[in-house]
Amino acid sequence: MKNIRLIMAFVMALTVQEASAVAYCAVRDPVSAIQQFFPDYTSYEAVDGAVDMSVRDLITEKLPNVHFSEFGTHTLYVVFKDSELLGYVHARTEKGDWGLDELIWALSPSLSIKDFRYQRSRSMARAWVESDAFIDQIRNLDVDGLVALLNAERDDFREPLPGMALAARDTSLNAVRSAIKTILITDHVWPIDSAE
Repeated sequence: MKNIRLIMAFVMALTVQEASAVAYCAVRDPVSAIQQFFPDYTSYEAVDGAVDMSVRDLITEKLPNVHFSEFGTHTLYVVFKDSELLGYVHARTEKGDWGLDELIWALSPSLSIKDFRYQRSRSMARAWVESDAFIDQIRNLDVDGLVALLNAERDDFREPLPGMALAARDTSLNAVRSAIKTILITDHVWPIDSAE
């Protein structure tokens, strides 16, 4: 009887842990996020997709040293104004200064950065990374433009971003790396024709 209770407790703990992991890659309030990024939207579709080994390989080509288990199932929000595609909303969870950071990315139809905000972060540098001073430096960049901001090892900036305080370097770098992953996942997990 004691063994059965232990097994049940272990299974329940795994289930809770798995459910928590899925929640970390979700937009908690998609309607609010979509309204913020695309105020003229009329509808959206939520589609799920899983990151497989081929997509992980593409990501590690651009960003060495990503953890093999940080990717799983993701939800992409495809946003429309009537029948016109406005863009995409996609959440990513990254390891931050003080725990996990949850970032929500808005992408253009051509898969460049439109905007971004934190859903959750305890970082002191959050204010800088959410500021126009930072976002304006990454807005409209695609994967190649974002990678060009980084050094050859992709573990630091090629040169400091204008206006960036030294204390914000790690959090800013984390956001740029998250943006690269977001675009690559969006481009390769879902059948998106960016020419639409």
